[in-house]
Amino acid sequence: MTGSGSDRRGFMKGAAATAAAVGAGALAASPAQAADGPLDLGTLLGDVLAGGALLPPIGVDIPCSCYGANVPLKLNILGALTLDFKGGINVCVRTSKADGLVLEIQGHRVEADTSPSTPNSGTLIAITMSNATITPLSVLQAAAGSGGLEMLVYLSLTIEVIDKATGESILILSTDPTKYATLKATDVKSFPPVNQKYTLQEPMQLFDKDGVLQGELQGFDVLVNHSSVPAAA
Repeated sequence: MTGSGSDRRGFMKGAAATAAAVGAGALAASPAQAADGPLDLGTLLGDVLAGGALLPPIGVDIPCSCYGANVPLKLNILGALTLDFKGGINVCVRTSKADGLVLEIQGHRVEADTSPSTPNSGTLIAITMSNATITPLSVLQAAAGSGGLEMLVYLSLTIEVIDKATGESILILSTDPTKYATLKATDVKSFPPVNQKYTLQEPMQLFDKDGVLQGELQGFDVLVNHSSVPAAA
């Protein structure tokens, strides 16, 4: 698979290693945290902001599964599509700040099958994190005026169209290098996430290597859950 096989292997190798670390207890529970459950930020917000003692350790990669249903995607070569994407994202806690956490996205890949009833024909669409553009670090922070928490995930994206029969890339598109996608979760109650919905804040135009507009990611609602096993194959 041109331009995708090595990326996927690297992503999954990292996800597997960090999942094993999590499973082995790398995310040690605090006295106020259930040993087998996520940190309840809704209850422990004061403690979290008081010094971070109850947060997952800095530097630990937290693998999560992602599922996005009925995602609207328009590609010039395929037309208007509505697809179900599955995969994963790796989130790493970098540091704490006055009103929350600073997070680094270490990997992101979701895939959709344009013709799931025909295993050997049609195309796969992969949405992955692009490293071509520097994006801000993501944040889990107090939401202004609400008394709750919100999470903002910032990503530059690559969209790859893959021929299922050959495994070869048909087309690779990217978001505008001067912009980045923002996925927002509101009313965050736990971290690592449990059935947390993230929503793309605005459509993202997609360009080929020559800068020609070739499509648009028109929306992306995704459910994210902490996972102790690799989230995507």
